[in-house]
Amino acid sequence: MNTLPPDIHTHQPAPAWDAIINLPMSVVEGTDSFVPREGQLYSAGIFPLYEGSWETAYRHLTQLASHPGIAAIGECGLDRRSTIPLSEQIHYFQLQMQLADQLHLPLIIHCVRCWGELLACHSSNQSEGLHIIHGFRGKPALARQLLNKGFNLSFGMHFPVESFLACPPARRYCETDDVPSLTLQQVIDRQQELVQAYLATHPDR
Repeated sequence: MNTLPPDIHTHQPAPAWDAIINLPMSVVEGTDSFVPREGQLYSAGIFPLYEGSWETAYRHLTQLASHPGIAAIGECGLDRRSTIPLSEQIHYFQLQMQLADQLHLPLIIHCVRCWGELLACHSSNQSEGLHIIHGFRGKPALARQLLNKGFNLSFGMHFPVESFLACPPARRYCETDDVPSLTLQQVIDRQQELVQAYLATHPDR
């Protein structure tokens, strides 16, 4: 997929704007049927905090991912808060990276305090696909490191402005994520407000 919608990651079930809706784990694990809306795009992946059977979820994901409505794999990734051993998270994350490559789909990545492991997975996989860190809130140094390694960054309502500005617009994405009361335009307006406030106090930028 060459062009992504303006909202690349939302959990809202029926947004009034173009977006990629992240399917809940109940769909990925196969307990609910996937009934997409016509023209709507979706993403599917194994959320790192999921506590069900990852083997079952991945088996169903491989079938679900071939549906024409699936526009991205994810959100998936690594989270040090998870009760799932990190080694198992890494194993299934690598499988999902490979699945995204095979289907030529973007990968929407969730990462919490596992940046070293994420970079190692990315390096060992040698993927040339589009990998997007969703909800990025890290410091500018981390943003630059990830960008240098080929990752792209997606921003919601909360982020260091320096990190936002360090990301080239062509590699910067927007998301409404899991805040049900926000529209995409409200998120965009908030991002612009934060950037303008920062630039007003940093005229050298």
